[in-house]
Amino acid sequence: MKFNFFLLVFTFFVFNKTYSQNYLEYYKLINEAEINSLDKNYVKADSLYQMAFSVVEDPFKEDCLLAAKNATQLNNDQKVFDFLIRGIRSGLTLKRVKYLKKEFLNFFHSKLYKVLKTKYEVLRNKYLKSIDIILRNEISEMIKNDQKARIPILGSWKQMKKVDTYNYNRLLEIIKENNDKWPGFSVIGEITPKGKYDVSGNIALMLLHFKKEQIEILKPYMLEAVENGEMYPYQYARIIDYKNRCQIYGTYKINNKIESTKICNCENAEKEREKIGFEPLEDYYRKINSTYECKE
Repeated sequence: MKFNFFLLVFTFFVFNKTYSQNYLEYYKLINEAEINSLDKNYVKADSLYQMAFSVVEDPFKEDCLLAAKNATQLNNDQKVFDFLIRGIRSGLTLKRVKYLKKEFLNFFHSKLYKVLKTKYEVLRNKYLKSIDIILRNEISEMIKNDQKARIPILGSWKQMKKVDTYNYNRLLEIIKENNDKWPGFSVIGEITPKGKYDVSGNIALMLLHFKKEQIEILKPYMLEAVENGEMYPYQYARIIDYKNRCQIYGTYKINNKIESTKICNCENAEKEREKIGFEPLEDYYRKINSTYECKE
């Protein structure tokens, strides 16, 4: 009986470690898929997307969208349809798809797009029921207040300090209420209106304005979220980079007027990026069509 108990505990920890590592593998496969799509190796990219979606239960909506976009290059409406359906189940909206109108123009004229529209409302409502809408709305309001306090006409230093203090303390309460877990994608959904390399409208936006010591307290929760597919590696890295005089991960485009746009140590940055599943520097900057600079 004692042996069975220890075997059960061992199996539990091995399973949880393997499960969390699946997202690190997922991030790697997604990056390879995106790079191959950039290089117009659409067939290989499609295969990599399918592999990525098989190693995790809940792929990110933006990745499903990019997989569908890649499938348009294969002139395969069925694959476009399947990827978009999977994305909608993860929170993808038709508004987000229509934002890429040029890429999906042919699909929009297909019979399968009409089928997609008939299924959309049911799938969307099912998704919304699976997350905490009240908490999602509250966090969205916190983000709005964060931005409002920074509007020159409406805001002030005093107002910014007040809003940031409230948002930080409330976020700690939310984490505690969520069993000491980050309020990630499975709780409030994936709020990325303009894609995974943008923090506007996202919870990461207000964290940019927290104090460095406050970020240190939140780091373990965010890291766990990244490992478990509750937060994009980019979002975490962007927050950390914003709080340092030079970048640790390398998430900012070059701006010669600002020292913080340089990467502290590129060799170390690659190691740190790998730990959180963040794509290599060269791949990332290819995707955002920019370059990076290492600090001497």
